[in-house]
Amino acid sequence: MKKILLASTALVGFAGAAAAEISLSGYAEIGIDGGNLGYETQFHNDWQVNFNFSSTMDSGVEFGGKVQIEESNSPAAINGAVTSDDEAFWVSGAFGKVTLGETDGAFDWALSEIYTGTGISDDHSTHAGAYWFTGLDATYDNQIMRYEYSFGDFAAALSAEMDDTGVGDTNYALGGKWSGTVSGLDVGVGVGYQDNGVNSVWGLSGSAGFSNGFSVALGYADLDGTSDAVGNGVPSDSWWGVGVAYTPATMSALTVGVNYGEYQATSASGMADPSGWGIVANYDLGGGAVAMASYGSSDNGGAGNGHGDQTWSLGLGMSF
Repeated sequence: MKKILLASTALVGFAGAAAAEISLSGYAEIGIDGGNLGYETQFHNDWQVNFNFSSTMDSGVEFGGKVQIEESNSPAAINGAVTSDDEAFWVSGAFGKVTLGETDGAFDWALSEIYTGTGISDDHSTHAGAYWFTGLDATYDNQIMRYEYSFGDFAAALSAEMDDTGVGDTNYALGGKWSGTVSGLDVGVGVGYQDNGVNSVWGLSGSAGFSNGFSVALGYADLDGTSDAVGNGVPSDSWWGVGVAYTPATMSALTVGVNYGEYQATSASGMADPSGWGIVANYDLGGGAVAMASYGSSDNGGAGNGHGDQTWSLGLGMSF
């Protein structure tokens, strides 16, 4: 789940390639997690390494990319097999930025999730009501080209994912977002649309940060009867969610977040509406180490992490 790598090291320059750099960053976690419905309490560890590349052409146009190496979490993985993920490369200049690879489509790029913080099993953000605005990405081979352009506080993007067999329609998306300050509040809004020729989805997101340490995030998605992307497999017409977070001014290392999300299952499915809530607490220990605790509760569906409908985890995340 979307771990955040907070530290970068080992900048390397290459002879004959002025301004060329490779940055190496890593993340590891250790702890314990549990659930129900047959999932036993057990120890947990995971890791990943990111390679980021960048350089500049003589014309001033920048280019680069990233590759992530991580332990495979697949149940079929043997002896901690490793895999590459999130491979994508980009070119950026006054014309905007073009990215190609395993990257977010414009729908996901424009919309902000309602979740704050992280847990070793991300229980707070994988319950039956959780949604990450993944839209219709990975309809085909997950090779996505996205063009984005920023102007002031606004940014807009267009993306496409093609069916290499030539049978399916191109999966395209549009998105836009804005962030700024309104009456002392840090505000962000996003809107996105995506269509793969079979289904179309659109979504809205909004967030506001207050000076007293509270923040709130809202999200809505019209899903056109598609199955959600977190493992519930319930065809749904729509989703909505809300998240609230708090970082005390007197204890800035601590962040606590709660959220609730709910799908509207299609009438044709004959299934109940999946929903759930989650809570997470993170405490920054300094040096890239964060103590993490998370819990998720699901109704009408299990958690997307496969640990049942009541799941929890406790541990330490370490960024390098």
